[in-house]
Amino acid sequence: MKLETVRRFFELCESFSLSEPDYKTLLHPEIEQTEFPNLITPNVTVSNYETLMQRIPNGKKLLKEQKFDIRKSYESGDTLITEVVWTAVVGADLGAFKDGQQLKAYFCCIFDFKDGKIYRQRNYDCFERF
Repeated sequence: MKLETVRRFFELCESFSLSEPDYKTLLHPEIEQTEFPNLITPNVTVSNYETLMQRIPNGKKLLKEQKFDIRKSYESGDTLITEVVWTAVVGADLGAFKDGQQLKAYFCCIFDFKDGKIYRQRNYDCFERF
């Protein structure tokens, strides 16, 4: 069940879905997502539910498409760890990014569940140079 919840979450992210009811079935209202420093995010960034919902449209402004390919997963108690290969195609010229540019990263995402929903998410993202 945890893996299916995470797959559905990634599917919504891939489609840049703005359907809040869909997210509410997957995300705990007290969710915290922590993204550790990487090539795109220079500092530790912690987002709550409201911030996550605001960030979704930002991805669509830059990316034409994105894909989250779960390569492996490990489950223990209320925790699911995923190894994910993320690929994307840039859809607009913005800063260092150019329309049509291919992006790739390797993610380790750790999901903690509470009440059957994603409660905590920690991302360790390794981007290929762009």
